[in-house]
Amino acid sequence: DDYAGHPTLGHNKIVPLTQSASSGFEGQLELRFNPFLYVSGGCDPYPAVDATGNLGEGLRPTGGGRSGCDDGGTAQVYVRGGQSQNRTGIMFSYYMPKVRWGKGNNEGHTHYWASVVVWLNQFGCGEDASSVSPVGVSFTTDHLVWDTAPAGKISYASSGVGVDTPTHPKMQIHDNAFSPFTGADGDKVFERTVVSWFSLPEAAKKALSDVKYEKTQVPVTDANFQAQLDAAYRESFYGGLTDQQGC
Repeated sequence: DDYAGHPTLGHNKIVPLTQSASSGFEGQLELRFNPFLYVSGGCDPYPAVDATGNLGEGLRPTGGGRSGCDDGGTAQVYVRGGQSQNRTGIMFSYYMPKVRWGKGNNEGHTHYWASVVVWLNQFGCGEDASSVSPVGVSFTTDHLVWDTAPAGKISYASSGVGVDTPTHPKMQIHDNAFSPFTGADGDKVFERTVVSWFSLPEAAKKALSDVKYEKTQVPVTDANFQAQLDAAYRESFYGGLTDQQGC
């Protein structure tokens, strides 16, 4: 791993940033569709960087999948919205200090990023978040490998604050792979703290842009975001829908 001269701290010493969504309508959508996440195996998500640009130094991929990384709390989810094929998707990306998917030295590595993209369609006009609904969800099952589920195959949760319509897709991650969460709700299924790529302090943004991980990459940087969003897109999500309902 090449940290490009940026300082590092232990993965559990990186202070998470407070919630900071994008401004305006985009930020409303980021908060409205922030997934509820259940970790069924492997590390919890942790903050990857702090406000002054210190990067998490990760963990060696030894021991159990959750050893040393099972107390991430509300951590951080790094969020960036964009378009692919003129369709809107919001990417929610999570950093884990290590990943393991089996026993042995070749069954894991230090540092891992995993992502969920919620694809949206607006059933109405104007900047009214309640008129926007998910049509499908894409999710990584390995580094740069995407799977998908239509909106009807995803369960949704309410945040309990503001409008309590269930809009948050429920997802689980086991080691390196996301999948839809189908279990019962509980205190281990919850949102992580949103930080928009565009709201990151400059030092944090530069550190994430500069770091070169050996086995993974930061999905939301300018260098990586569009290619990953395009890879996650599926035209089938929008079958039978008119373009933004004529807006």
